[in-house]
Amino acid sequence: MAAQPAAQSTPAYVDMNQPDPAPLKLDGLNGKVEGLGGDAMPRVAVSLFAEDDHHLLATTMSDRDGKFHFDKVAHGLYRVVATVEGLCPANIPVRIESKLLHARLVITMRPKDLDTCSYGMAKK
Repeated sequence: MAAQPAAQSTPAYVDMNQPDPAPLKLDGLNGKVEGLGGDAMPRVAVSLFAEDDHHLLATTMSDRDGKFHFDKVAHGLYRVVATVEGLCPANIPVRIESKLLHARLVITMRPKDLDTCSYGMAKK
């Protein structure tokens, strides 16, 4: 599971979901990080954690176009956590499945609100 080098410190598992959403079904782990207006967000730390014990598997940074990619993620359940200073972290449960889905993960970063935080959606 190769990913680009990220920040020097080890990313921490963070979960502010209320309640936890159902896992998004994806065929691989690539996508884009954007702000509420849809603008690309570069330099967002995107980390992949195991679902069962939340240990860190890989991490990368979104590029100047907000895009990120993890290579060769095996089928199964994971958590994608996206963090950037000043915004609410996103914690997205994902299920990597069949190559027939052709969906990518779009993470929308937003300020912390009373009942909402940053989130992710599967888009074709």
